Amino acid sequence: MNNKKNLPLVSIVMLNYNGLQYLKRTIKPLLNLDYPNCEFIVVDNGSADHSLAFIKKFKKIKLVNSPKKREKNFACNYGIEKSKGEYILLCDNDLLIRDSYLINDLIEYSNKLDSCGSISAAFFNEGEISTKGYGGFLGYYFTRETKRVKRDKLVKFDKQLIGYPSGIGIFLKRSTWDMTGGFDDSLKFGGDDNDLGIKLWLLGYKNYLYSKTSQMHIGMAERRDNKKYSLKWKEMFYAHLYTIFKNYRLKNLIPTFFLYSVFGFVKSIKQSLLRLNIGPLLAFFRGYYLFLKNLPHAIKKRKEMQSKRVVKDDIFLKIKPSKLFVDEKNN
Repeated sequence: MNNKKNLPLVSIVMLNYNGLQYLKRTIKPLLNLDYPNCEFIVVDNGSADHSLAFIKKFKKIKLVNSPKKREKNFACNYGIEKSKGEYILLCDNDLLIRDSYLINDLIEYSNKLDSCGSISAAFFNEGEISTKGYGGFLGYYFTRETKRVKRDKLVKFDKQLIGYPSGIGIFLKRSTWDMTGGFDDSLKFGGDDNDLGIKLWLLGYKNYLYSKTSQMHIGMAERRDNKKYSLKWKEMFYAHLYTIFKNYRLKNLIPTFFLYSVFGFVKSIKQSLLRLNIGPLLAFFRGYYLFLKNLPHAIKKRKEMQSKRVVKDDIFLKIKPSKLFVDEKNN
């Protein structure tokens, strides 16, 4: 291992909100990464579950409290503002790192891959043998549905281009983050990874997948809670409408906005029926209301983004999963 003084500083920034059950498993692997020049910052977003007391047990962790509670995008930006690293690893509190050499590889990839903007960590859900955690892709229904693949096959698709990174684990240079303006903190939840990935493509950068090793997502229980799911779906649906409106060229904006609205309505009905709970359907209408309420701001942000874009084509719509993924059988 090289001397610490010769290695660039990497800032690991983790967002936490009532994540004590996850932190008990995810913090130690991050502290034990085989890269000596890291700083570890946890941004708390208003927790009330004894998370803070647990985090304070670790002297190597810098704990900061977000001035705005329960606003994910703002909190992530705030945490990165407080960091000093040349590189940033932004991760969720339910990401369990399984590869102690991860940072070393991510730095190497970031410097060698062509026009590298972001690198997304491939992941699988705990207890599952197949996964969709190999990066995000975009289309005229906005987020493209991808097939499941066996998690042990993920290594084959290392370094593939993706439409946008998964917010569960994103690695990039600080200079790149600063150039994009970070996450759009006018959004409370959702749209962070979609918007960041699209901005990188439009500003002349590329998004890649890191799947030399795969990490574990341990937070699936959150999605089974009807109240939490409905609240997140409202914010996410609004964020996706906003992201489409802000970033897409007009010829792509119109069909995508319409088709995603139809998709969102169908998904909301399906989830309400499966859960025997009207929450997801109400969340759809509340998300639409939020978009209409904030339309003047969306128009302003659209003008800003369209004036900055270097790539005139919506190139992110052309990025598709590797053909090997399409042919992979789900069994």
